[in-house]
Amino acid sequence: MKNSVNADVIVVGGGVNGLATALHLSELGVQRIIVLERDYVGAGQSGRAAGIVRALIAHPQVSKWQLESQRSLLNFTERFGVPIEVHQPGYLLVGHRADEAIIRRSVDTAVQAGTEARLIDVAEALELQPGLRQGEDVLYAYETGAVHVDPMPVTYALATAARRAGVEICEGCSVEELLVDGDRIIGVRAADKEYHAAAVMIATAAWGRSQLKQLGLDVPVYPHRAEMAFFQVPLDNTHRLLRILSDSRSCLYLRPEGACQMFVGRREGDLVSSPDDFIAEDPDNYRQTAYPGGVQDMHAQLASALAFMEQGFVHRTYACVYDYTPDGMPMLDAAGPAGLYYALGFSGGGFSTALCVGRAMAQFITTAVKPPEIEWLRHGRFAEGDLVNWSNSGKIS
Repeated sequence: MKNSVNADVIVVGGGVNGLATALHLSELGVQRIIVLERDYVGAGQSGRAAGIVRALIAHPQVSKWQLESQRSLLNFTERFGVPIEVHQPGYLLVGHRADEAIIRRSVDTAVQAGTEARLIDVAEALELQPGLRQGEDVLYAYETGAVHVDPMPVTYALATAARRAGVEICEGCSVEELLVDGDRIIGVRAADKEYHAAAVMIATAAWGRSQLKQLGLDVPVYPHRAEMAFFQVPLDNTHRLLRILSDSRSCLYLRPEGACQMFVGRREGDLVSSPDDFIAEDPDNYRQTAYPGGVQDMHAQLASALAFMEQGFVHRTYACVYDYTPDGMPMLDAAGPAGLYYALGFSGGGFSTALCVGRAMAQFITTAVKPPEIEWLRHGRFAEGDLVNWSNSGKIS
């Protein structure tokens, strides 16, 4: 066909999950891989992630993936020859004593996965993070090896490694239609040309549901707007955020940002329990900074977690639209015409497991057999009522 391009696999979406899948496909020997990104690499949620990877989680597979991701990030430069900066300050979890059973299970699960994690007392918690506000009925847990990265450079590093491996990445290429011949996918149509392949993976976050609906496939992926902020410590205060911190009392999670700032996000899973709680926004048309009221509330909650931040101040804010599912976990599956795969519904957590998801999806695509490690993330679990419970508070997290 005139003005068409042939490939072995087409990946739609140039975020971390699409890029990681493409990179692993190349390692498995797939020759012609094309990634189509309508804007630029990392333009969606990937570039706006928190960049936190911690294994202190009650679900065994999630904990295992998080630990694998930590190790993959720490070894990334050696493996692919692309430099990235990885910080490893550890992860401090502050929870209600009422959640003691699940916090203990999280510690046990992380240890079984192979990381160092333990319950700690208040004295050690204050040593790890000076200025931490104390309280009654509080429980502390700590994971030594947790890491954080700046998400945009890592996303671009994935793209760089993929390109060096022979993957073609087309930016500014908007996919308008999924092409089907009988019961098989045959490619996609973009604005300028058609791209033909026997396998297509959709990894387009909040946009994926509408793309799959073209073929009559309805996936339970809902847009949910979330706000984040960078806060500055008080100008005359010597306290700093030293650890990755998650505080169920304030419903916030934090990580250091340089010497004097911290990334602050809400633990969305503590605030939503079903699609009825989602803040639906058009991912193509929404306010991309936090509302003033949201910043004020976030600041108040931040001061309730770290006493010294009462006099801190907001430096900058942003917002993004997550692709949420009813249980806060993704769908890694194939449906509809043969050769069509999708990785959607990461609910704000896709960055931390992208290297594992990419590995599993690449295996799925090359063999057409779903790896057992992702069977629990099948689309059908929602109709079956087999939702995933994986957080450290008994809710979506």
